[in-house]
Amino acid sequence: MLSIIIVLLNLLIETSVSLTVVVPPDTIVAHVGSTVTLPCWISPPENAEALEIRWYRQDQFNNPVLLYNHGKIQDIQECFRNRSSLTLRSDQSGGLKDGDVSLRLEKLTFQDEGLFHCYVSGEHSYNSKVVDLKITSPSDSSDSSGLWKALFLTFLICSLLGLFGLILYRYRHKRTGKKPTEEICEEETQERLLKAVVEDMNIEELREHAVEITIDRERSHPDLRVSKDCKILRDNPEYEHTGEGFPFELCAFGAQRFTSGRHYWEVELAVPPSPPKIFWMIGVVKEGNLPTRDRSALTASAGFWFLCSDGPHGFHTNTDPPVKLSLTPRPERLGVLLDYDHGQLSFYNVTERKHLLTISSRFSGSVLPLFNPGVGDKSPFKILDLPKPAEPAEPSPSLSNMVAVELDVNASDNL
Repeated sequence: MLSIIIVLLNLLIETSVSLTVVVPPDTIVAHVGSTVTLPCWISPPENAEALEIRWYRQDQFNNPVLLYNHGKIQDIQECFRNRSSLTLRSDQSGGLKDGDVSLRLEKLTFQDEGLFHCYVSGEHSYNSKVVDLKITSPSDSSDSSGLWKALFLTFLICSLLGLFGLILYRYRHKRTGKKPTEEICEEETQERLLKAVVEDMNIEELREHAVEITIDRERSHPDLRVSKDCKILRDNPEYEHTGEGFPFELCAFGAQRFTSGRHYWEVELAVPPSPPKIFWMIGVVKEGNLPTRDRSALTASAGFWFLCSDGPHGFHTNTDPPVKLSLTPRPERLGVLLDYDHGQLSFYNVTERKHLLTISSRFSGSVLPLFNPGVGDKSPFKILDLPKPAEPAEPSPSLSNMVAVELDVNASDNL
């Protein structure tokens, strides 16, 4: 009899804390560039200020569009930053206090179309529902001539701006005598990958920002071998790569964490007499992120930034879409410069003293060096100990006078 009473009490408790999320049954339709509200609320109404509210796309639970917890917004996906927020589903809504957890999206793009999951979690229960969003092009059937006029004016303005930019571009490089630089833009994640025509680098200036990098042995993939000094890394010869393509999951992390400033390190990719490595991946990763075999999951918006050498398949970045690069000769020593404050990750061919490319993004939180030696190369990875920049000696008085005279002579020559 006592056990029956306990069961009934448990059922009563579970019923009392049950949570039900409600969304509209029909697809939400909105024009590209407009603002839309995705309604979602708790029924019967209850205060949602102390609950977890998570809006996320299909199969992206850990990379939410918006995450509200502990009374405030904790995280917003990069491509929805500055255009997503919690809102009221109607003028009569009482907001979070009445269980209204609706999502507001601004400046809609065609990439926003699809399913949005509304997930609400309390201390003892949770529930989620899906809202389907469809994005359409704005149409005006009542005045098609007005639409054509708008398109013509837009085309004309873009053409004039493009012509002006081309003239300014050619004039600038004619004045400076520099070779032009190709730029590849990515608007979806507000990033820009700059693929430069390979240009000279100043190795001494880069090494002024040199830092010692070691491998975090505890967080390395179990099928990697790490030297005692945590500087040399390679794949285990007994490791059998059963998947197809590059083994993206075979990663090691640097033990150092960066949240600001400039930091430079170099990696040796050719250890004589072995030939240079043809399989490797080098870059940085946001702390807490773990690489997977799925290449499509290793994006900048997910906290990964790297350059990959995939053997006969060449070099590519992890941008979306991926950008393939032609790097000749193959780097034997790679330099990496992380400029956290300016959101730039640059790569250099140290042997040839050439700048290869720069990825521009927005970093947040702690960022760690990322290494992947690939599978099958004879040469290992080797993180180098870089010399500290030499401090100039104090000149003697006589030498100071000589330098001053020399500067005056040069100045007069320039005039």
